[in-house]
Amino acid sequence: MTSNLAQPEETPSRYVKCNLCGSDDYTVLFESGVAQINQIVKCNCCGLMYANPRAQDPDCLIIEQYDPDFVFSNLRKILLQRTEKEELQVRDYETTKAYLSQHYPQKGLLVEIGSGLGYLLNFFKQDGWDVLGVEPNVGMCKYAERELGLKTIPTILEKAGLPDESADTVLMMHVIEHVPNPLETLQGVYRILKPGGTFVLETPRYDTLMFKLLGKRERSLSCEGHIYFFTTDTLKTMASKAGFTVEKVDYVGRSLTVNRLFYNLGVISKSQIVKRSLESISKKLHLNKVRLEINLRDMQRFYLKKD
Repeated sequence: MTSNLAQPEETPSRYVKCNLCGSDDYTVLFESGVAQINQIVKCNCCGLMYANPRAQDPDCLIIEQYDPDFVFSNLRKILLQRTEKEELQVRDYETTKAYLSQHYPQKGLLVEIGSGLGYLLNFFKQDGWDVLGVEPNVGMCKYAERELGLKTIPTILEKAGLPDESADTVLMMHVIEHVPNPLETLQGVYRILKPGGTFVLETPRYDTLMFKLLGKRERSLSCEGHIYFFTTDTLKTMASKAGFTVEKVDYVGRSLTVNRLFYNLGVISKSQIVKRSLESISKKLHLNKVRLEINLRDMQRFYLKKD
């Protein structure tokens, strides 16, 4: 059996210009290997933070190389935490469900970009929406289709072939920070939305007290797959440049298990000894069964409108 975990061939580091303003004038915030594998810079013209140069392909390209049968057949074993995480975090979107129900009482077509295993998509399906997922991990698409009865397109938005002005609502939760050209992705969402449609976008936030205190240890900054790091202002500017009107911004928290909290603390520590110790404690005490909700205001959920 071919493993989906096989590493792609190493690619040379690539320099990129600022995706928001096009400038190549930047200040280095963290050298490569300090916060994560990539060097993190801040544009001197518009303030956008991004990985530059990039030491590896973006997640969407790596994920497309996964063996879908391996992912699906081993999902419960190798992605148990992902399954538990998606199931648990659905409840974090009750406010989004209420917002969309108020603005779209007749519902319509809801598209989720980066639909993963499909739990959030299924949450909105149960609320009466016609739903469609777009997800490059073919194995996860198989899971969503077979286990939850969802329709998915196993690719990225730019290759999905969705018609212009076909969706009433689009969701994109914790995806925009992974894509190689976020402005182009936002423009793609704008294209498929009907006039008056709503785009709900969520991503980590980097104009926070936590980022100021933790710096290179900030957990979302440490994720190897994150290549863009938005403040509220830079995300507002990029959304406006793509054509959207900002209707509302919420600073949201997250439901998680204590096991996941310990994992995040291990990431923040940047110490393998601390990580292993916390993992051992978590297993002994079965902390994956203990759930809580934390809001450090380090994630931002945008409600954007296509006029």
